[in-house]
Amino acid sequence: MQHNNIYIPTSVTSMMKKVVWENKSNKQLCATIPKNSGIKAGDVVNIEKEKINKIVYSSIVGNPFHYGHLHFLQAANELGDLHICGVLTDSALKEYRGENKHNFKERSAMVISNRCVDMVMPQNNINPGENLKKIHEQFPRAKIILVHGDNWKKIIGEEEVKKLKGEAIKLLYYKKLSE
Repeated sequence: MQHNNIYIPTSVTSMMKKVVWENKSNKQLCATIPKNSGIKAGDVVNIEKEKINKIVYSSIVGNPFHYGHLHFLQAANELGDLHICGVLTDSALKEYRGENKHNFKERSAMVISNRCVDMVMPQNNINPGENLKKIHEQFPRAKIILVHGDNWKKIIGEEEVKKLKGEAIKLLYYKKLSE
């Protein structure tokens, strides 16, 4: 549901989406599928990259990760077919906030462990423009939706996403626990 350019989540999607990864030992492509998905060994699954029409890009510090972050990521996930979350690298976080309670590996592990995030990308700058361009190169026909909390007047990366024919949307900022 959209209200005054702020997206308010109605429910958490149950759609299962997974990113393919390369097995380092045999170079085969793999996808991890949860045990409770109903899919079992030997089942045939359909993978159609071209059916991804909307990619949602969120970015997060997650230092530390809390319910406000989860609420934001769940809302972002509802907006598209694939949800990619940029997690600020240690150097980007140090430049942005000057402090690091948790390192990139710890913070990205917390983010990717949520069902509402399909993929994590290291974000080397507070501006996600570099990652948006990479996503556009991989999915040139998909619309990219950049999301940010409504606690900021200007969405960082909005100009870059609009150049890629995407859009920027502000999501409701969960004030109770967010910093």
